[in-house]
Amino acid sequence: MTGTSDSDGVRLAAEQAGLARALELFPDIVKAAIERGSRPLGGPPAGTSPLIHPAPVFDPTRFEPER
Repeated sequence: MTGTSDSDGVRLAAEQAGLARALELFPDIVKAAIERGSRPLGGPPAGTSPLIHPAPVFDPTRFEPER
């Protein structure tokens, strides 16, 4: 996760999970955990139609008013 919008997303995800203080104390660890948790668990099972795709990742920054 890089860039301003990504760091805002990490901050919001940490706040929503009750990890704001942990983000202050251990920013690299919390960012890595959120990034890892945002990835899909694995590929689709064999025989899955190629027309489907994974659900989009929730981005809490889309719901914040512009600053």
